[in-house]
Amino acid sequence: MRGLFWVLALFSLAVGLSLVARFNDGYVLIFVSPKRIEFSLTLFVLLLIAVFVVTYFFVRAAAYTLRLPDMVSAFRSARALEKARHALFDALTSSYEGRYARAEKSARVAFATGEEPGLAALIAARAAHHLNQPQSRDEWIARAREVAVKSDGKPLLHALLMTQAELLADARRDREALEVLSELNRSGARHIAAQRLALKSMTRAGAWEDALRTARQLEDHRAIHPAVAAKTREAAYVAWFDTNDPQTLRERLRRVSKADRRAPIPARIIARALVSGGLRDEARDLVETALDEQWDDVLGALYADCAGDDSLANRALLERAEAWRTRYPREHGLLLVLGRLCARDRLWGKAREYLEEAVAVRPQRAAYLELARLFDAMSKVDDANRCYRLAAQPD
Repeated sequence: MRGLFWVLALFSLAVGLSLVARFNDGYVLIFVSPKRIEFSLTLFVLLLIAVFVVTYFFVRAAAYTLRLPDMVSAFRSARALEKARHALFDALTSSYEGRYARAEKSARVAFATGEEPGLAALIAARAAHHLNQPQSRDEWIARAREVAVKSDGKPLLHALLMTQAELLADARRDREALEVLSELNRSGARHIAAQRLALKSMTRAGAWEDALRTARQLEDHRAIHPAVAAKTREAAYVAWFDTNDPQTLRERLRRVSKADRRAPIPARIIARALVSGGLRDEARDLVETALDEQWDDVLGALYADCAGDDSLANRALLERAEAWRTRYPREHGLLLVLGRLCARDRLWGKAREYLEEAVAVRPQRAAYLELARLFDAMSKVDDANRCYRLAAQPD
C-alpha cells in the first residue's frame, strides 16, 4: 500500500512539474564579458538537478573508495572470527565424539586465532590426556592458566582447576588432585561435582577422615546414593581402625560421629578393632549405644566378646543383655549372647535355658555349637555329641 502511494505521489509530482514548465516564461541570464548566455528557467533547474545528482554519486564513490581498505580488513576479520568459532565448535564436537586427535587440532586452531583461548586450551588438554600425551596435556594446562591469570576471570579459573583435578584423578595422581581441589575451594567454588571428585581421590589416597566428612556432606545433600556412602564409611573405618595401638584407637574413637556410633556397620568394625586392641570397656560402651537403637546379631556376638576376667563387669554385661529381652523378646542373636554370657559366669542352668530357647526359635548351626560347648563344659558328652551332629547338618 505504501509503495502504491509513493508511485502516485511521483506521478503527481511529474505532472505538476510538466505543467509548471509548460506555462513558465521565466529565463536565466548569465553574463560573462563579453559573452552572455541565456537559459530558460526550466532548463536551468534541470541542469542544477543533474549537477547535484552527478556530484552526489561522485562523492559517494570517492567515500566508498577511501573506506575500501577498512572494509576489506573488517571482512577478513569476520572470516577469521568465523573460522575460529567453527574450529572451537569442531573441537567441542570432536571431543564429545571421542575423536581426540581432531579435537586437539581444532582447539589449537581456535587458540591460535584468539577465540576463547582459555576454553580452547582446556579442550586441547583433555584431548591430549585421552591421547596419553602427558607432556602436551601439561603444556595446555599451563597455557590455560596464563590466559586465566591475564583475563582475571574466575569462571575460567574455576573451569581450569576443575579440569586439572579431573585429569589428575583420572591419572591416579590423587594427592595432586586434592591439592588442586583445595585451591578450587579457596577460590570460592564449592559444588557437588568437586566434592564427588574429592571423595573419589580421598578414598584412593587414604585420607579417610576427610572422606568420611565429605561422604556425610554429600549424603546430606542427596548427592550420592546411600549405598555408596555406606560403602565409603565401611572402607574408611576398616582402614582407619586397622591398628592395635590402644592410644591410636582411643584417639580415633573420639573423632567418630554420634550417627556412626549408632549405625550397625561402622559400630561392628570399630568394636571389633577395639576388642582386638584390648579396649573392651570402650567396645562395650560402643556396642551398647548401637544396640540401644536396633538389634544386630554381629554386634551382639561382639558384645559377648567384651566379657573379660572381671566377674562384676561380666555381671553388668549380663544384666544389660537381660534388659534388652523386653525390647527384643524373640531375637535369636540375643538369646545366643545371653547363653554365652551365662556360660562364661558358669551359670549353667540359665545358659542352657537361653540356648535351648535359641534353638527353638531358629535351629541353626551357631546355636547348636554353643549348646554343644555348654554340654562339654558340663561334662555331658552324649548331649554334646548330639548337638555337634546337629550342627554338622546343613541349615
